[in-house]
Amino acid sequence: MKKLLLILLLFIGQKGFSQSGLLPLDAQKNVFYSDSGQPKKSKSEIFKEAQNWISKTFGNYENAVTFEDPQLGKLILTSYAPVSSITYEYVRFDLTIECKDQQYNVRIDKLDGISTTHSPVRLGVKDNDAVMEKEVAVKTEQSKKKRTEAENNLKNAKADLDGINNAMFKLMSDLKLSLTASAE
Repeated sequence: MKKLLLILLLFIGQKGFSQSGLLPLDAQKNVFYSDSGQPKKSKSEIFKEAQNWISKTFGNYENAVTFEDPQLGKLILTSYAPVSSITYEYVRFDLTIECKDQQYNVRIDKLDGISTTHSPVRLGVKDNDAVMEKEVAVKTEQSKKKRTEAENNLKNAKADLDGINNAMFKLMSDLKLSLTASAE
């Protein structure tokens, strides 16, 4: 029952935030996602389970992990996630997991949109600004035909960012489920 409730809460939280059509930004206006948890486990147990999650989720542990220090309880990996997006097929990102006794923190940042039709593009404030510009265009357009076109452009831009948000929140919720699951 606890697992079902946790999954439901993660899903509701993910859907509630990701419907905004904007990417989360830090104080330096860089895209980032963060989460934390408090599993009743030691730092070494959390670290080992994070390693197992990386292997299970990304396949080749050695290719994904760019830094690991069991003493610090820190793992950094660079990898890709498929996204449901019109513009991008994948997002490349850095994921940092910091483990402590009965606590972990995760941060996803340095996101690049990957497409077969163009070079990787660093995602950031410009993507949010583009959505806001499209919102203004919808509100100010007088011509019905151009307004419909502006509404479609806005819908597509928001859908792109929602697809990226959903992929990143799914990664973090999968990690949370893995790290907070009790041994039964």
